[in-house]
Amino acid sequence: MSTEPRRVLVAGATGYLGKFAVRAFKERGYWVRALTRSDERLAESGPFTAPGIGADDVDEVFVGELTEPQTLDGLMDGIDIVFSCVGISRQRDGLTFDQVDYACNHTLIQMAEASAVEKFVYVSMQGADKPEIAQLAITKAHEKVVAELRASDLDHRIVRPCGYFSDMGALVSMAKKGRALLVGDGSNKMSPIHGRDLAQVCVDVAEGSELEVEAGGPEVLTQRKAAELAFDVVGKKPKIHVIPLWFVGGVVKAVRLLSKQFGDLAEFIVVAGEVDGVGPPLGTTTLRSYFERLAADDPNA
Repeated sequence: MSTEPRRVLVAGATGYLGKFAVRAFKERGYWVRALTRSDERLAESGPFTAPGIGADDVDEVFVGELTEPQTLDGLMDGIDIVFSCVGISRQRDGLTFDQVDYACNHTLIQMAEASAVEKFVYVSMQGADKPEIAQLAITKAHEKVVAELRASDLDHRIVRPCGYFSDMGALVSMAKKGRALLVGDGSNKMSPIHGRDLAQVCVDVAEGSELEVEAGGPEVLTQRKAAELAFDVVGKKPKIHVIPLWFVGGVVKAVRLLSKQFGDLAEFIVVAGEVDGVGPPLGTTTLRSYFERLAADDPNA
């Protein structure tokens, strides 16, 4: 029996979850290849406390661009597991969800099928079956990837997080300035999860038998309660202003005329302010502890 560690490719390694995933797989004893568009960005700490990836965190850095397949020769060589959290986050390149979240993962799936890859682990989103969520461009792109994996010969796993702590970090930034804006009345419930916890869940899923796993944090809060918590952490009296959904809907239409990418992102933010996003409490890090470290500018938050 071979004693060589299993080899995993982490695609999307420069992003919030991707950086935590590189570390999580490495800590579990995997040989890790990180796909990134920039090794400099991989080494830098990311926004909202995503860690920088150093020499001890990764075995090989592969610099390539999924939208440019000619840069990917050798990407799958020797790989047992592909882990992908590739998707639009804060890019400013004007690409759409279909061009990134779907097309880039389509490329990965094709390459995995043509190689000796044993398993493909993909991070989608929770709530894709809800009508309000299903019609979004981001959801359609993610679920096209899921459908393609189901139709493939690859052994695959799907992880569906209920939201990220990185999305909550903006509340601390607003609270520090003394004023927070909420889309909708803030009554929607959510259970976001820390990237570090989610990365551990992803490795568990890669090693487990469940085909699809939803993942939430340890607590359920409303959007308003999360904002109030941010003010409490920074020691300021809450000043929370609500932007009516009818008004934001008009703004989304105007933004989409200027940029489809930002219009689609804006629509996602609006819908996220309307619906609940609650899942199994698989994370252990509380939102308060995360906010406290953000407020203290702790890089290990």
